[in-house]
Amino acid sequence: MLYFHSPQALTSGSDVDLRANWSPDGHTILFERLQGGRRHLWNICLKDRQESIYSQVNLPSSNSTGRAAFLTPEEFVFVSDQSGQSALYLSHTGVITSLYAPEQACHGPAFGANGHWPMLFFQQADQNEYHIYKLEEDGQAIRLTSGNTVEDQPWPLPDGKTFVYHAQVENQHLIYHQAISPDATPICLSIADEGTAYVTPFPSPDGTWIAFTSAQEGSEQIWIMRVDGTERQQITFGEPHSFPAWSPDGQMIVCTQGQPTAKQPTGKLILLRIS
Repeated sequence: MLYFHSPQALTSGSDVDLRANWSPDGHTILFERLQGGRRHLWNICLKDRQESIYSQVNLPSSNSTGRAAFLTPEEFVFVSDQSGQSALYLSHTGVITSLYAPEQACHGPAFGANGHWPMLFFQQADQNEYHIYKLEEDGQAIRLTSGNTVEDQPWPLPDGKTFVYHAQVENQHLIYHQAISPDATPICLSIADEGTAYVTPFPSPDGTWIAFTSAQEGSEQIWIMRVDGTERQQITFGEPHSFPAWSPDGQMIVCTQGQPTAKQPTGKLILLRIS
């Protein structure tokens, strides 16, 4: 069992902050901010708590959405609709290039520890169907999941051999663990319906724990469990919490406090420190 200090506010104001991720050095947090009807990427420096917008990434007439995936502290993959449809782009020291732009919208880039390829992402098949793919460094995309349903929110474990993800199966929202192979058998880690479509499982940097969102007890809260699904433990309480991400040193989790996916969204970033 892990023990956490009380939540510590990281951002404030009237904007909605969500889908945060850490830079590999742990010095900054990159996140999506809903502001004035647009979704843009911002970052916050942990040392001085200074916030800044990624001006090169965020074109005035486009949305940059989702949790970004880092290759290095200066290089990350993100989702933008600047070409008219959500696709994957690479930011390298502020220079933006298209990484993957299929006919169907794609989302959710994710790398294992130290930015190892392949990159995982999920792609829309039709209005009610999404599937998870791996993208090799040569640009080849291979489908990993085999269901005819919603399979999304992938994140690799640190060794880059397996990943966790969310799937909607018979109207239940469940967490699965699977090898990064198209013929692998998925293992369900959920003991029951998690009660939210935004489970967003995120492994700890040592591959021992998984942080995720569950509404089994009513409102959405952050939980952790062992990578085999045992020792489930709720770590946030009170107001709803969602979109957890573990720090590179394994000592903190950043998440959103509020309801960022509601019709009237709210949400601020908070830190949970392990005692």
